[in-house]
Amino acid sequence: MEKIVIKVGSNLLIKNNDINKKYIIKLSYIISELIEEGKKVVLVSSGANAAGLQYLKLHPLKSLAQKQALCAVGQVQLMKIYENAFDFHNKKIAQILLTADDFYNRKRFINLKNTLIGLNQFGIIPIINENDTISTDEIKFGDNDRLSSQFAIGWGADGLMLLTSVDGVLDENGDVIKVYDKNIQIKEFKKTSLGTGGISTKIDAGLSAAASGIKTCICNGNKLENIKEFVSGKNVGTVFMPDKKLKGKKAWIAFLSKSRGKVFINKGARDALMNKKSLLPVGIEKIEGNFEKGEPVNIYFNNKLIGKGIPNYSAEDAVVICGKKSGDIAKIGNFDYDEFIHVDNMVIF
Repeated sequence: MEKIVIKVGSNLLIKNNDINKKYIIKLSYIISELIEEGKKVVLVSSGANAAGLQYLKLHPLKSLAQKQALCAVGQVQLMKIYENAFDFHNKKIAQILLTADDFYNRKRFINLKNTLIGLNQFGIIPIINENDTISTDEIKFGDNDRLSSQFAIGWGADGLMLLTSVDGVLDENGDVIKVYDKNIQIKEFKKTSLGTGGISTKIDAGLSAAASGIKTCICNGNKLENIKEFVSGKNVGTVFMPDKKLKGKKAWIAFLSKSRGKVFINKGARDALMNKKSLLPVGIEKIEGNFEKGEPVNIYFNNKLIGKGIPNYSAEDAVVICGKKSGDIAKIGNFDYDEFIHVDNMVIF
């Protein structure tokens, strides 16, 4: 593995209602060693809320405005701790605060990737968290499991580690599932009072990352030796084995973009897509949604989601040309593309 994303949650970072500085010191040592070995590491870290509470000597707050203000204060304190910890190893850090919009919007996503390239060139360690100070329900991840998975996909990581306080995903008998299988009945745990994601959110994150070709594990973060073992190729905790690796635009379309509409196709079009052909208007049966040209849409056959793509036409234009042959479209008006979605701008699941 060359590029690794490590997510550490509040339940590991907080002890006695304060940031566990000893833990961060140990974590920074291991990450610094990996970087000395030539690895590229991104850390996704929770803990801003707890750091803010401790700094301001407050009890947990209920007002959304107060919580957002608290995170703004806590981020500064949390980064100070990380800065001091990594400074022991002569490593510099950078903070990146994200919302889901930073992934949905293609231009902002490209800007994020360019920032990471620059940080890597300088040898600086990015520390990622959700931008709680400006997040609303529409652009909120809600938990850092989902954020870390989407970040790993967008960055093209080789490995993703979701560090938690248990040894992995447990089956109903309490035994660790070595390689995740969705058919195995799992043991559910209540969310911690500090974290926002439970085991189900970690599983969803693991499945998404693995589907994009990223080997993922859910493992015990109290055993920090798990990090180097996983990076060296050993299976620790519960592993999600990677599928085919999607890169660049295809990965963004499949896992990061937000669909704005639905396209329902016939059997002929489905067969063409399975043979890596473009989607033509003649194969479209129905359009739903109010999307513009270039806004991602989901593709359905027999009401089953089979793919996702970026259309050359808006929903308004699509209603006019759907079901029509390319030769007939040219007679209707100013429609420049033969393909409704070109094969290069489409992913079939």
